Amino acid sequence: MDNVIEYFEKQKDDIISDLKSIIEIESPSTDKESLDAFASFMKGYIKQQLGLDAELLDSPDAGKGLRLRIKGKLEKQVLLLCHYDTVFSKGTIKNRPFRIADGKAYGPGVFDMKTGIVQTIYALKALIKNNELLHTVVLLITSDEEIESKSSKDNIIGEAKKSLYTLVMEPSLNGALKTERSGVGTITVKVYGKASHAGLDPESGANAIYELAYMIPEIIKLNDKNMGTSLNLDVISGGDRSNVIPDFCQGIMDIRYRIPEESDRVIRELKDMPVKIQGTKREIEYTLRPPMIKTAESEELYERIKKLGAENGINISQASVAGGSDGNFCSYYCPVIDGLGAVGDGAHSENEYVFIDKIPERTALLYLILKNIN
Repeated sequence: MDNVIEYFEKQKDDIISDLKSIIEIESPSTDKESLDAFASFMKGYIKQQLGLDAELLDSPDAGKGLRLRIKGKLEKQVLLLCHYDTVFSKGTIKNRPFRIADGKAYGPGVFDMKTGIVQTIYALKALIKNNELLHTVVLLITSDEEIESKSSKDNIIGEAKKSLYTLVMEPSLNGALKTERSGVGTITVKVYGKASHAGLDPESGANAIYELAYMIPEIIKLNDKNMGTSLNLDVISGGDRSNVIPDFCQGIMDIRYRIPEESDRVIRELKDMPVKIQGTKREIEYTLRPPMIKTAESEELYERIKKLGAENGINISQASVAGGSDGNFCSYYCPVIDGLGAVGDGAHSENEYVFIDKIPERTALLYLILKNIN
């Protein structure tokens, strides 16, 4: 293939048509019925485009995932990661239908990350058609990335352990490949107190809201800019009515951290905070996605991709970002390059979009990597 970008440019209309179909099949992270329907559609779509049968991975707690193994010239495998769940509620498509305006494609999930899925399928289609796939590829398309990947995490890690490297088809704000990501997680502080009448017998109660309020200045102190650790208390709820001392309150926090050990420090210090209101007690619950770490091997892989891109007229840069992805789990077992998907902006917002003219180039980049890099 002489000009790979031109090759995919000629298929752009078909790619956009397929993207429209995929956007219109909604797949909210917490709607299992819709997720399973999308997974069944994707199985048929993969069969139609690639002539191969993807395996449906059942999950009682999330939508079905898909796994596809494509044999290459070499036996050692490369892992390709996509997710099809979105943050948007069912019915969003009625108010925000797929549309194209000013060189951009809009629609719920178009940026994060359904365009990346279509690009992946078209790159694989070309490789299979021309018998150019260097390594065996395992493609995982998961259903719960937006809700911390609890069901798919073990499958992702299991495949990463067997892989030469991992490529993540998450989107990119400015086209930069992501070689480092923060750890990200949710920490919930649950405070239990004792209810009593707020007017007649307040001294008999133990105010759970006050106890959490005393914690807030200490929570703020857990931030460490120099270490790349940020903690934000984003949701507080407690109490039932104004004349009852509240016996329960909880706070939900977002944590971002660059150094794996920092999550241990934050959890430990939260647990060790002294109780201020007698009669209250606390529980700390958390779900964490570790940082995607940059290693010498991932830096070397990035440089090879950058060189390959330059040889084919594709300018490539790298970035370190605060958001997490399923690539975070993989970086402890093999090199990871993330952000290979669509170029656009507005993830998780009503203005989410991708640049249409970048789709052939990004599809070509994945094709070139899987054809050439061992």
